[in-house]
Amino acid sequence: MLYSTRMKGQKHQGRILFFFIFLMGLGSWSMHKFYVSLTEVRFNSESGRIEVSIRIFPDDLDRALFEREGIHTQLATELESPEADSLLKIYLLDHFSLEVNGEHIKLEYLGKEPEADAIWCYLESEQVGEPIDYLVYNSILTHAFEDQVNIVQVYQEKWNKGLMLSRDHRSDQLTVGK
Repeated sequence: MLYSTRMKGQKHQGRILFFFIFLMGLGSWSMHKFYVSLTEVRFNSESGRIEVSIRIFPDDLDRALFEREGIHTQLATELESPEADSLLKIYLLDHFSLEVNGEHIKLEYLGKEPEADAIWCYLESEQVGEPIDYLVYNSILTHAFEDQVNIVQVYQEKWNKGLMLSRDHRSDQLTVGK
């Protein structure tokens, strides 16, 4: 019975995750009324590093960076501020972190890449041992938007699991294989 209930909960969570990913993929809206980011966390067994990709709407990031720094960054436009990349780096590292196997993982900002009406931001860890437990903290944009949802999908070889984080639920833990 517990297994059946757990599976139903996982199916429901999977449907919600699919819905938010679908909304992020629509791509042609210049104004959006939902606030969502998508983060992919992947362990690269060849390099021994964790690779993080975060997809966010640049106008939402602009608003958050303006509130924080007082600078109009105008991310992913021809008018992008010269300080935009360094401000974005600081912001992401302040609002996203990982613990693996009980140890805080140092992440390095690699850069960003625009995509249609979104922006991909890339982080990478130092070399780590193969993860068994992940503790993910993601408060990106939760201070700026009350209904911000941060979807985090963690991949390791053939295993993957998703989390939905928000203003009231900024971190959660995953164990590989469970």
